[in-house]
Amino acid sequence: MRAKCAFILLVLFSCRPPEGEMTGDEGRSGAKQIFPGITYDDKIAQKDDPVDYKKFDVENPGPLTLNIYWDNPQIKATVAILDYFGGVVRRITHDEPKQKDTIELPVIKEGTYFVEIRALKKSSVYTLELILGGEDTGAGGVPRPE
Repeated sequence: MRAKCAFILLVLFSCRPPEGEMTGDEGRSGAKQIFPGITYDDKIAQKDDPVDYKKFDVENPGPLTLNIYWDNPQIKATVAILDYFGGVVRRITHDEPKQKDTIELPVIKEGTYFVEIRALKKSSVYTLELILGGEDTGAGGVPRPE
């Protein structure tokens, strides 16, 4: 009887739902394409889905802003912008209980880049917002109509 109860407890605790779900964007080769001016939601979890990659293209050199909004500000995570070859352009660590992180670059060259979002502790849904261009262009780097 004791072994039967232990088995039942083992099954109950091992059947809890996963914190995250791998969706193919765990490596740069499966990175999901993102575009300026549109927000993107996803989830990372230290267990089950610790890293997501997103990809974007820069056609004209200029400033870049990447905003990351966290549903769970208690998460510990890193967010990096990588060049085409995987070199780190900028990396930040989220370890303070705040809702928003921002990466700003005064100039980013033409090319293909990746965003790497990595959970170090806990899990969170996040929203990414990419802004390319300066104040004279819109949120997505598209000229504003006058």
